[in-house]
Amino acid sequence: MKFSDIFVPRWQHSNPEVRKRAVERLKDIKLLEQIAEKDDDPGVCQAAMVRLESLQVKETVA
Repeated sequence: MKFSDIFVPRWQHSNPEVRKRAVERLKDIKLLEQIAEKDDDPGVCQAAMVRLESLQVKETVA
């Protein structure tokens, strides 16, 4: 963990596992799209895509 991790949102944390957990709680579709496209860790990108799909399904059903 870097010292700067204390001051950034969890989805910007240096540890990819922390970013994955943060992505699972996000509801901002634009932010999730950015994370899915630009994160360095493929697992975080995948988690963002899964979360996006989940949110889009919920919107469709509602």
